[in-house]
Amino acid sequence: MIRLLLAAAITAMSVLPAGAVWWLENDYSFGSNGLNRNSLTFFTIPARNLTAGLNAAFYKDSGVYDHKTFSFRVPMMYSGPRYSVSFKPFLYPVDGDTRSGAYGGKLFLLTSMSEEPDESYLRLSVSGAWARQKARVLAAGVLAPAKKSFTQSSAELQAEKSFYGQFYFLASAAAFSKPDGVSNATLVTPAMDQADLAYMGVFRQITALPDWIMTAQIARNMKPEYDSYIYAGYSKISYRRADKANSFTGGIKLNLNEKSNLDMAYNAYKEDSSSWKSYYKLLLQLFF
Repeated sequence: MIRLLLAAAITAMSVLPAGAVWWLENDYSFGSNGLNRNSLTFFTIPARNLTAGLNAAFYKDSGVYDHKTFSFRVPMMYSGPRYSVSFKPFLYPVDGDTRSGAYGGKLFLLTSMSEEPDESYLRLSVSGAWARQKARVLAAGVLAPAKKSFTQSSAELQAEKSFYGQFYFLASAAAFSKPDGVSNATLVTPAMDQADLAYMGVFRQITALPDWIMTAQIARNMKPEYDSYIYAGYSKISYRRADKANSFTGGIKLNLNEKSNLDMAYNAYKEDSSSWKSYYKLLLQLFF
């Protein structure tokens, strides 16, 4: 439900021989302020327990990011009997319009604490991420002539509990380091989406510097009547020297047939001093 890459990889590994599967994933979001965000990923399983992918994405809106900001990722995952390890390096090439860019990576470890015959389980995961950004900054009320380089890091903990393969509960918390010499009051159009460091529970790009994030999600498996999941979630985001934000999500994931899944969802997002914003997501997976 949350870790689509993990779920798809585990499913493929359990039913297909090594080297015999690949799939595409298209994640498209749109909504308030002219948001247009699209991500296309190619995945393959080159060995029995190894999944690898290539991703290209962009986002834009009708506000300060009115030109496309591109990014690229190379997700990789190794799965064992009761654990998985993934690494996802990413790159935001320096953009000619925002004059901002970033690179970094995220390491993710998931382990199963219990797996029952009735499909009940408890899984814990921990992840750490690091990024190096370049962006313009405000100095004495004017744009500084040179870009500022700074680093960020994050740590995240998640727990997911399943009851009988019908109900799922997930809770997570993430904390971010304080970058030296920059803040949300001085940064000008940084390029990196903070979702590359930790799960945000938001469909739009988040480029402001977070302090911490707490999320909770619930999902219901509709089988055997319907081959689908319904889910809902909430995120509380604290930004550095900026208003906190609340984010609510809800959606449904449909298994269209043996080779395709469709995830349709809605996101309501609000910063404390702003009005509610609405965003929509369509995520399509095609297996070959």
